[in-house]
Amino acid sequence: MLKKSLLLSILSIGSLFATDTNTTILHSNKIEVHYKGKPIIISRDMDIRCRKVPFDGKTLWSHNYPKESVPAYCKKTFMTTVGMISPMKIYDDIETFGELEVLDFIEDAQEDDTMLFVDTRKPNWYHARTIATAVNIPFFYLTEKEKYPKKFEETLARFNVQKKAGKYDFSQAKTLLLFCNATWCLQSTKMIEALNALGYPHEKMKWYRGGLQAWLNVNLSTVTGN
Repeated sequence: MLKKSLLLSILSIGSLFATDTNTTILHSNKIEVHYKGKPIIISRDMDIRCRKVPFDGKTLWSHNYPKESVPAYCKKTFMTTVGMISPMKIYDDIETFGELEVLDFIEDAQEDDTMLFVDTRKPNWYHARTIATAVNIPFFYLTEKEKYPKKFEETLARFNVQKKAGKYDFSQAKTLLLFCNATWCLQSTKMIEALNALGYPHEKMKWYRGGLQAWLNVNLSTVTGN
């Protein structure tokens, strides 16, 4: 199976010769997964009308917002004034993922139960909107283990971490891909730091730095968590 990162260059060339006036094929960005027992398609949901809007530097980057001439259906609004900006890498040997790598992970995890896609945000955020196949394990289950001892142990069990002779055994630990809201959200970084303190292997942790905001920014579909 070709990875989407390879398909990008192939399909981008094909898009130059696309004749369909309603759609432009830039990249498939489309996978079918099973989520909560049902098949679901993860794909880019783009308003085709925006492809007919002429954009340039002055139109798109007018102060902090697109100019008034840009139709409302082509604009996005995100909260960017909260939190702290995360570095590109938390640790040198923990991979930082972009959207294509996330799609690959999601697809591969469908056939590999040693991989787990984790939404580290608080439950109310998860229930409002998340990425399909992500499981909600709030960061504070690990950062506040004294307050949530049962959830702490349940989380480690879910990650397939065993405790032997008072020490944690990570030999069968799952490979985790963790995310939260955006580059300004520290919830996923806090969970990574907590896992690191326990000794969780860095090669078994992946981080989607952009989080849900970056996912929505490129119009990838989402679901409501439940």
